[in-house]
Order: sequence, then structure tokens, then C-alpha cells
Amino acid sequence: MADYLGDGLKQKEMFDELTGIYNRQGFYRYTRDLLNQNPAIQFCLIYWNIRKFKVINDLFGRETGDKILIQLAQSLKDVIGGENATYGRVERDNFICCVPDEVIQRGEWLKLGDVTYDAEGSEYHFFSCCGLYKISNPSLTISNMVDRARVAMETVKDNYLKPYAWYDESMWGAIVEEQKLISDFKTAIAEKQFKVYYQPICRTSNGEVAGMEALVRWEHPERGLISPGMFIPLFEKNGFISILDRYVWNEVCCMQRGRIDQGIEVVPISINVSRVEFYNQHLCEDIFNIVKKYNLPTQLIKIEITESAYSDNPQMVQEAVKKLHEMGFVILMDDFGSGYSSLNILKDLPIDILKIDMKFMDDIETNQSASIILEAIIRMAKWMKLKTVAEGVETKKNWEYLKSVECDLVQGYYFYRPMPEPQIEELFHRKADNTNLIQKDDSLELDDVIMDVFGRGNSRESMLFYSMLGGMGVFEMTQDSLEVIQVNKGYYEAIYGDSEKQTAEVSVLNKSVEEPERSILMEKCRLSREKDHVEQVQLHHKREDGSYVWLNVKVRYLGSRGKRSLFYFALDNIDEMKKIEQERYLLNYSEALLKVYDKVYRLDYDTGQAEVLHTCGKDQMQIGQKYYFFDFFDRFSEGIDYESKINPADIIKDRALLDQELEKSENGSFPVSYSIKREDTDIMGVSALFFKVKLLKGEEEYICCIKRRIREK
Repeated sequence: MADYLGDGLKQKEMFDELTGIYNRQGFYRYTRDLLNQNPAIQFCLIYWNIRKFKVINDLFGRETGDKILIQLAQSLKDVIGGENATYGRVERDNFICCVPDEVIQRGEWLKLGDVTYDAEGSEYHFFSCCGLYKISNPSLTISNMVDRARVAMETVKDNYLKPYAWYDESMWGAIVEEQKLISDFKTAIAEKQFKVYYQPICRTSNGEVAGMEALVRWEHPERGLISPGMFIPLFEKNGFISILDRYVWNEVCCMQRGRIDQGIEVVPISINVSRVEFYNQHLCEDIFNIVKKYNLPTQLIKIEITESAYSDNPQMVQEAVKKLHEMGFVILMDDFGSGYSSLNILKDLPIDILKIDMKFMDDIETNQSASIILEAIIRMAKWMKLKTVAEGVETKKNWEYLKSVECDLVQGYYFYRPMPEPQIEELFHRKADNTNLIQKDDSLELDDVIMDVFGRGNSRESMLFYSMLGGMGVFEMTQDSLEVIQVNKGYYEAIYGDSEKQTAEVSVLNKSVEEPERSILMEKCRLSREKDHVEQVQLHHKREDGSYVWLNVKVRYLGSRGKRSLFYFALDNIDEMKKIEQERYLLNYSEALLKVYDKVYRLDYDTGQAEVLHTCGKDQMQIGQKYYFFDFFDRFSEGIDYESKINPADIIKDRALLDQELEKSENGSFPVSYSIKREDTDIMGVSALFFKVKLLKGEEEYICCIKRRIREK
């Protein structure tokens, strides 16, 4: 890279602090000089982006991510540094270079797309995508040239079969559109073309409006309504988002102040904070000052941040959330579940409300996995004393389902679409009676049926009760006991696995529920009685034959007779659902391990079989294939040298010995490293790691991960 510091500019203003190569400003400046000084040379731009770089930060930590960026910068120096070229890091994991066309023809730049990182003797591979632009018009601004290369890169960003693309003029439409929006921005702000729309957030229990979310729309005088999906990402890139955010915050606070002054009902309104705002050290003060300018209590303005904002800048987001809490604001996490680090967010960020990403509602009625994840998020939130908002509620079935899993709040087109301020005022002026949203509670009719069944009569309702699908019955609870009063045929199927058990082999009626399930169910009964709503719990029930089955139990309070209280219960066998959930968890877990290892096995110590869960495809092994692993080291003992003095063969094939090693280990793993001497293989050495994964209650899987070092040819 040429040294162009003769003009007196400070070096730090032109160079990226992390990598030591040019930053955006430096690249623009010195690439222009390069082109001006070499008019006879055909130059090209290459724009790199590391695919899924957030995953690298999540798996290995930000420090490792920074090392990879530094290494890529060093690779640029090694490959391009001796050329008549410039190169730099324009933002985050995006790099750019300007090189003569002959460098492109030699093809050495392709090596930069495969990022290899060495850590503790192992190699990890990450892949880039890139866009290329042949500079046909040197009079263009460098910014426009970079835009062309970036647009070409965007066309292959999600295509793993195509690592790069050349820019062509058909791609320019996107850039032209961006420039039009940018040029119209100042006028739009001055003329208040940006309108704040409000989408109500409702209580799940009854559909009443509990709050609203402020959303921005661009009502362009010539082009009509422009979707925020078109202009928000653009304004985040060029910095206009800071102006737009503050415009919206002022509009929202002005509306709240006006409603208070007029004595009109107000509800809290949540405002969105762009992810790039967290790089602004004065963000919290800016929000607080706007709220105080309109003399509003902070309880009337809630702050929504996105999961991606935290992933981009966790430390700054944590500091901002802490400060906003101290100022009295409630914090919502928007689009929860859309990224890679959702659980880390719950662990590290003190938020108050989870807004569950609407993608979970897209196919909730047909996709069992979506419902499992959604219910798990809601349960987890309750454990952490967080409220939940489900976005994207579009049908009555969606609403009824969210009631059943006890989601606190709902938002979506089934209730209200985003509306401009006049329509919101009309909504509250009408003081709408939301009873039209509340459906008839059929459970009251069912109560009468159950009361009739107490006598075990032969009425139509009694026969209907016994033949209903699913396990059903009635509990009677006193201060310290819980008894089964009545059950149907489905109860025997769920509890015993055989509906014929009801013939006389098993006495169920008037039988006390035993521990450990009794304490759990009694607590749910008490909560149902105190709160007057359905409680539910999942139980890992042990059957008489010693097998276990997962049951989902719902409890509803019916009434009391003196010191005795009656509860209706319904139970479903969710064993298959749990097994699917367990298997999916294990597969996702092993897929993540493949970012580090070449192969992941599940070890079955009952059969001695090792099943391939995931493989990077460097050999003939296929996912799902099984191999006998007990005698592996015995069969190849003459060709293996262990890197430790201990022969691990006896430990690996004995579950009890392996468990002892895992318990002794600080991180719960047993590492094995060995070298292969055989001439018929390219494998030089192998690092293996054995550990256990905890799954459902009382269940675990043994996992073995393999990382191979290949002998150089």
C-alpha cells in the first residue's frame, strides 16, 4: 500500500484502528489518487463480506472475531500489498480493494474468500462472498464505484454455491433508487412527509388495548406510501436514521402531551431505536430530554431495541439499557428469536418485555416445531418474570392458541393494523367496547357435563365425556392431598398406555396422587384457583412398567365445597413431541459443533454403535450411518500413537470409566489426541472430544467430536 501522508493528515484519520489498513475515508482518498496517477491501467474493485460473521462472534467470542478480521487484513497485505493497489476495511466484516485487472486475471485474490483461522493447533474455515466491479468510468466518485461492487456482492450473499459476482448495469437500479431516497430525505423531514402510524398492543385475555407501537411511514407526494423496508436500512447506512429517529420520538411525545392536555385516555407507546443509534454516546440523554421536553412521565414511553442491535454491539447496548432503566424507561426486545444469540441476550441484558418474532406465528397451526419453540420462549419468560408480546397475530386460531399458552400481550392484523394518528384518536373517542372480540366461553357448558359425570350416570353427556379424545378428569384438593374423582377413557391411555386398564385391573377413582407429581399439580391447582385461569405443566410420568412418558396437564378451577376444591384437568401424551424436540435440539447442537469439528457422532453405549450426526463431507461417511466403536482403537492399535501416556481405549468403551473422567474434568469433557502412522491415509493426527449433552429430564446423550489434521502431500 502506497504511503500518501505527505499532505499532513494524521495517520489515524485514514487507517482502521483494529486492522491497521485503510478505513473507508482513507480508501476513498487514496484510491482516487491511485486512479488519477495511473490513467492507462485498467483497475477493478473487489468488495468482500464474511458470511454469517455474527455466528463467529457468538461461537468464539468477539476477541476471536477481531483476530479473524486482523488476519484477513494481513492476507490482503500478503496477496495485494506488492501491487499497484489500495485496500481497506470499510465497516465491520466488509473489506474492499482496488487492483489492476491483471491481478484479477491471475486469480490469487480468490484465496482471500476462504478465511482460515488457527487456534490451539486446529484450523477453522470461514467463507466470504464478494462483488467485483471493473472501473469503466474513472470519473465516477469512489463511493459510487464501491456501491457497484457492494451491490454485486449482495446478489450472492445468500448463495453458497456462488462465491462472487461481477457488477452489470442491470444492478444499478437499486443504487439509483437509493440515491433518489437520499436526495428526497431533507425535503421529506422539512415537509413532514414522514408520518407516525400506531399499532395497538392488546391484552391476550380480552383483546383490550394495553399499549401501542410507533411505526414510521413515508407518504411521498409523488410516489405514494414508501415501505420502511426500503428506506430504514439505507438511512442506517448513511446516518440519516439518527435524524429520522428523533423526528419520530418528538412526534410521539407531542401526541401523548396533546392527549393528556385534552383529558383523553393515554396508553404507553413504544418507540423503536435503530441498531446504529447505540454507537451514539448521547442516545439515552437524547431520548430522556425529548420526553422531558413534553413533560411526560417515562412510563408513557417504552423503548424497543432489536436483537440484531445487541448482536452488533453488546457492550454498548448493555450500558444503554442500564442507563435507560435508571431513567425509568421500560425496555422491550423486538424480534426476539430471529437471530443467533437469543439466549445470550436473556442472560446478559436486563430487558422487561420480549416481543416474539412474528415468523413463529406464520405457520403455528401446521408447524409443530414453531409451536414448541414459541411455548418454550413464553415459559422461559415467565420463569424470568418477563412479559411476552406475540407479533403477527392474524387469525382467531392464533389468538386462542396464545391464550392457551398464556402469552401476555398480542399484536397483529387480527386486532388492529397500524393506523395514523386521526384513526387512533377515533378509536379511543369511540371508547370501543371490545366484547365483540371475546368469544363465548364453552368451558362453562363443559363444567355442567363434568358435574353430571360425578354420578357415573348413563346420560348422553356422561357417555360423551368417557369417549372424548384425550385424557380428562376431575381432581379434588384439600389442604394437603389431591385425589382423582373422575376420569375418562383417554386418561388410562395417557397414564398406562392402554385404555383397557379401566376394566378393573387398576383402581383410579378416589385415589391420591403420589409424589413427586402431587406437589407440582397442587401448586398449579392453587394458582388456578387464585388467578381464576387455566394453569398448565409438563410432567415426566413414570408408568407402572418402569417406562416414562411426557404429559402436558392443564388444570382449571371449578369451585369449592367447604375445605374441598374441585378442578377439571386435561392431559395429553406429548412424548413424540418431546422426542422431536430433543432430537432437533441435539441436531442443532451438533450442527453448531461442525463449525469447529469435522465430524460429530452420537455414542450408544447399549449397542456400541456410533451414529454420524453431522459431517463436513471430507470422506465417504454419511449422516445417519452407524459404526461399531468399542473396538476401534484395538483394531488399529499398531498404527496409532497417543499424544498422552494414557491409552484411552479402555476408558472410551466403558461408560462408567468415561463418566469418571467427565466428572473429574473442569469442563465436563474427555479429550483424546492421537497420530496415525499408516501410509495408506492422508490423516496425520486426530483430536477427539467426548462429553455428555443433557436433554430431557433424566436423559442424556454421549457425543464425540472429531477434528482431523491432514498430512501435507
